[in-house]
Amino acid sequence: MRRASPPPRSAARVLPSPQNVTGEDARAAAAWVLERTLATRAPVETFLDGALERFDERDQGLLRELVLGSLRWLRRLDAVVAAASHRAPADIDPRLTPLLRIAAYQLLFLDRVPAHAAVNEAVEQAAHVTHRGGASFVNAVLRRIARAPHLSSWPVEEADPVRRLAVQYSHPDFLVARWVERFGLARATDLLDADNRPKPLQLLAFRDYGGREALAEALIDEGIDVEPAVLSPLGLSVRSGNPFATAAFARGMFYVQDEASQAAALVPPPRPGERILDAAAAPGGKTFALQAFEPAARVVACDLSFGRIRTLRENARRLRRRVTMMVGDAAAPGLRGGFDRVVLDLPCSGSGTLRKNPELKWRLSEKEIGRLAAQALRFMESAAPLVRVGGLLVAMTCSIEAEENEEVVASFLSRIRGYEPADLPALLPPPADRDAAGPGMWRVFPGGDHDGFTVHVLRRLY
Repeated sequence: MRRASPPPRSAARVLPSPQNVTGEDARAAAAWVLERTLATRAPVETFLDGALERFDERDQGLLRELVLGSLRWLRRLDAVVAAASHRAPADIDPRLTPLLRIAAYQLLFLDRVPAHAAVNEAVEQAAHVTHRGGASFVNAVLRRIARAPHLSSWPVEEADPVRRLAVQYSHPDFLVARWVERFGLARATDLLDADNRPKPLQLLAFRDYGGREALAEALIDEGIDVEPAVLSPLGLSVRSGNPFATAAFARGMFYVQDEASQAAALVPPPRPGERILDAAAAPGGKTFALQAFEPAARVVACDLSFGRIRTLRENARRLRRRVTMMVGDAAAPGLRGGFDRVVLDLPCSGSGTLRKNPELKWRLSEKEIGRLAAQALRFMESAAPLVRVGGLLVAMTCSIEAEENEEVVASFLSRIRGYEPADLPALLPPPADRDAAGPGMWRVFPGGDHDGFTVHVLRRLY
């Protein structure tokens, strides 16, 4: 299967840090965050969170939109810039590439900033990082794009149908090829389209605070527009407003979590008194979803990282949740087994969350998927003895790749005796039962307002 190279990245920092950007401009900061994210292959929050602190709420929204939007559409933006400049991306001065990407995104996708302002700002930034010829080049390229500020004016000229789709929807070739092969052209195209749509903020409500009905009422009273999530009985999607500035947030009435992640944690729904080990718990999403649905469930949250457990503890404190926590390897000697349920958040590529984490597209590879799948299998094998006879081993990923899901579970069942897929339709209430996708498997693909998740539920027989 052919694999595309990621978009070109500079070998060294080519833009000033946002602390030194003249005028504290959100567009200049966006170019810096974009360049650093791609150059280091780090999560975008590594650079975005610090940059956001320097701006007011209005410009924070612009900065976030510029960075995440440019990461989503990176490959298509490069194609447009290449067509407008008559140069291959690799032939453009790397100091100018992030400026061109951010400005092209503004011209093609946003109408908040006038075209002349977007062009002039990029030209000024170019003058700071390169010579007069570089600034003139940026000016010429962006003016051509500004005269035709629609993607339809820049058609993708690729003969190969997979590569054409990959450029058109800004994904790596290998990922498009595998999705077309495994899911068919129509489903693959839907996935590509879903990955490029922004996601609304989604909230997890708690039943002992009145559930999502009470939370919705409290938020609406403070001017926040919300509506019920489709997948999760405890989820709300925020359509407008800032829920973090509300009394509901201060009272710990909600936790931010994608509705598919909420729903996945409830496969199957927990029971009162059930003893559950969340074996890779931080920052707490699965633990809080389990407690939100069934406050009487006894959840033990375990994680290898002191720092991540600290984050979980801070979240629990804000939510006013009592959580038993431990730092260490859940499979190491010393932790007593006999859990009714062991929940495993398996290492994975995150291919179901590309709309929320668009930088992942440019880090994925066949090799990395294989490495993560091997790691996930070891994790499952280590945790298997902790489940009591008759109990459940629940393995979940935010991936839709077979190697990280079906194939890992098949390998586990061939190597570890005493487990079989659970009868999920009998364990799941509507509407969750409709997403049972095979023996012991539950899956939702990215779409609507939600990410993609896969859950495997195995019952221990002896």
